[in-house]
Amino acid sequence: MDSDPEQKDALAIDDLRASVGRVSLEVQALADRVQDLVTAIEAMAPRSAQAAPTPLPGPAKGEMMVSVSPLPELAMAAVAETTLRGLASVRKVVSVERSNDQATFVLEIGDGGDLISEMRKAMPVPITVDTAPDGSLKVVLEWAWGRSATSAG
Repeated sequence: MDSDPEQKDALAIDDLRASVGRVSLEVQALADRVQDLVTAIEAMAPRSAQAAPTPLPGPAKGEMMVSVSPLPELAMAAVAETTLRGLASVRKVVSVERSNDQATFVLEIGDGGDLISEMRKAMPVPITVDTAPDGSLKVVLEWAWGRSATSAG
């Protein structure tokens, strides 16, 4: 009789695993569809022969460049931006550039804050952070479907 509750628990766990797998597949399918839509919209934009992508200006004094990836969906980039805007040490987001599955933010930083610790606490998923020699940060988000192949280094 003791094995009956254990068997029910095992079945419930198996059902939950199967549900998580189905949800993960659906999320990935949605991410693929969003990327297809973004590609289609970008293809419709008029191209001029002289138009070249304008690079982000380098950060000025008191500013820091932070690259966040992977962000395969526009909504994920919006979550990252909203999170950064809400940090105590961030005075404002000066600029944002999104390309492929990465967003690069130029942040105006206040004195005395610990930006990396604040990001670790505020981001919706665990992160890995590397600091470049120029002081910029590269943040790799570790989403539930597994750590990205993108390295922080």
